[in-house]
Amino acid sequence: MAAKKEKQEIFEESNAGDGTRREDQYIGGYKLIIVVTSLLISMLLSVMDATIVVTILPQISNKFDGFEKINWLTSGFLLAIASLTATWGKLSIVIGRKLGIVLSIIIFMIGSLVCALANSMDMLIGGRVVAGVGGGGLQSLVLVVLTEILPIEYRTFGIMLLSITTALGSVIGPLIGGAFSRFDWRWCFYINLPVGGLSLLLLVAVFNPPAPKGKIKDKIKMIDYFGTFLLSSGSVLVLLALSFGSSYQYTWNSAAFISCIVIGVISSVLFCVWNYNYSKYPLIPPEITEVLSLDATVITATAMFGFFFANQIYLSVYFQSIKGMDGWHSGLHLLPIIVSSVVSTLIGGMISQITGYLKPISILAGIIGVVGNALLYLLKVDSSLGKIIGLLILPGISSGLQIQSTAMLSQVSAPKTPGGTILATTLYTFGRTMGGAIGSELATLTYSESLKHIFKRALKHETNSTVLQDIQEIGFGSLLENTSLLAKLHPVTQEFFKAQMMKSIVNVFHMGTGLAALALIASVFQSNLKVPKQSKGVDEDNDQEENTD
Repeated sequence: MAAKKEKQEIFEESNAGDGTRREDQYIGGYKLIIVVTSLLISMLLSVMDATIVVTILPQISNKFDGFEKINWLTSGFLLAIASLTATWGKLSIVIGRKLGIVLSIIIFMIGSLVCALANSMDMLIGGRVVAGVGGGGLQSLVLVVLTEILPIEYRTFGIMLLSITTALGSVIGPLIGGAFSRFDWRWCFYINLPVGGLSLLLLVAVFNPPAPKGKIKDKIKMIDYFGTFLLSSGSVLVLLALSFGSSYQYTWNSAAFISCIVIGVISSVLFCVWNYNYSKYPLIPPEITEVLSLDATVITATAMFGFFFANQIYLSVYFQSIKGMDGWHSGLHLLPIIVSSVVSTLIGGMISQITGYLKPISILAGIIGVVGNALLYLLKVDSSLGKIIGLLILPGISSGLQIQSTAMLSQVSAPKTPGGTILATTLYTFGRTMGGAIGSELATLTYSESLKHIFKRALKHETNSTVLQDIQEIGFGSLLENTSLLAKLHPVTQEFFKAQMMKSIVNVFHMGTGLAALALIASVFQSNLKVPKQSKGVDEDNDQEENTD
């Protein structure tokens, strides 16, 4: 009886699905330290690159005279990451995780080099898209590899380090971008080459996992190319529609917006039909999405990353456009949200490791997220530094706790079928990246539409002749597209326009609160499983014998 009880306490985890055993992937000693360091560097580069361009956009716009395309420097990168994350996970089972992550780093570095050498806006955007393709692989496979090299009972420590790296990368980007913008913006991309090269060198030299079994020629046929096309095109077109809707070049009834949203939704629906009914090798196997607790974890992470990125972007807008800071100081003022996120990640990770609890931490993070986002409504044009710091702490705590707990919940909730853990991790990462991309686009959409309506309504009731004259001379559209023109206006006009901007930013926080509420609701339906104390790989040979009998 005691032996039976002991056996039940051992957590079973799926093997890789490529013919190798779970235990074959583990490494230790100095090799573990070097590989984890390489993985963290790779993730830092990928996350940092999403925000490093924020502070150099004006310089690039002036250099290439392409303000109307400037949004694509961020959108192109995020679109490529979000649309291919799921594909990289499936591809890694076929070609192996080492080759997959090596290819990701190389593609990312090629894209960075193209950006650094760009002599036109189109070339720069193209480089960003290529870098995003590699970045999608990094964001997907770094977590997959970290999952494989550490037993699940010790994986909390690895995910804790990865979560801290993700939080740091999001704020280091603007800081480094602001520093490089003072002498040469191209170094924002050149920097990826030596750092990425170091990561690649460490990985190639030390990381030698067992090769997937079978012939590569036969396994390439196991990739669902049609499903990949449908999922990628659907994701890209829906995000494009949101991007078009938030720009001042397209209206809601424009052909560009309508065609993207309609074709994008149709492609997404077709992917679901194909993937779950007809595909021989589905990109997202049904046994993955049939685990409802895993679906709840993915939704929680998607919503959390949505408000996390939305807050990052429009708190930066608040500091730069309303408070008049440069990119460097704007990044410094985001430190309260990052520091609180890092500290809460450490505390949450230690609590999970000691007690095993995951779901209660995620629910607590959801509650703090709703309260923290709602408190951001209190930000004003003239808010003091102390008040700002206080208001940024709770959203940071929520993000830190949620990143840590949901990453582990996706692991313990994964099905036991071959490749289950890898594909569950990939689905989780896909949700995170899509959440960040959608949250960013929805935030921009909310802000731009709010500003247009709020500004026009306020202008109708404005009686100050100085304000009316300034607005008439510079033009409403010019101010909406380039807030740096504010410096040329009379102080009274600046105060008027900043007040309308502040109301629009608060509307973004309203949207963030809605996403935080969604994360809270979804967190309730997550798995009750704890971090296991002991684990082993599923004995597939015995399972097959039992099925045969």
